[in-house]
Amino acid sequence: MQTFQEKTAGRKGGRLEKFRLTATQAILYFDSIAPRDVVTLRFRLRAKYPIRARTFQSRAYEYYDPEVSSVARPVVLEVRKR
Repeated sequence: MQTFQEKTAGRKGGRLEKFRLTATQAILYFDSIAPRDVVTLRFRLRAKYPIRARTFQSRAYEYYDPEVSSVARPVVLEVRKR
């Protein structure tokens, strides 16, 4: 996240202002995102054990107007032993 924040620092819009990581969430604060803009984040996870799991529903919303929002459905992830 730190690299993405540094990469977007000079932008007029779509700049990642700050972020917070918890055990179950990544909370991202952008200065603005225009309609139909796409934000792509690449990250890696390391699994300890093989597992099949479903992600949580993701929600993006305006900080001062939570009614303006969008939701991404959960997806299934599968980690297999090599």
